[in-house]
Amino acid sequence: MFMKKDINKKDDANQIELVVLKTVDNNVELAMLKGVLDDSGIPYILKDRGAGGHMRIVSGDSAPFSTDILVDKSIYEKAKKIIEQITFE
Repeated sequence: MFMKKDINKKDDANQIELVVLKTVDNNVELAMLKGVLDDSGIPYILKDRGAGGHMRIVSGDSAPFSTDILVDKSIYEKAKKIIEQITFE
């Protein structure tokens, strides 16, 4: 009457594979890229390297800490084309 659910079976439809879209080293570039991705409807996750998140709070933008911008592999090419249109000069 009731079906047993296999909790070890992975549902591929709900799985995402994150890839690094870009690694940034300053808050200005990070803010610009976040804005462009938000405006384009591209979901992303930020991952600070090392103690970057904590140290960025303490030292501001003066310390060289990197942040990875991660996106789902299925939208990587679309996101890459969008951010390639931005120039940081």
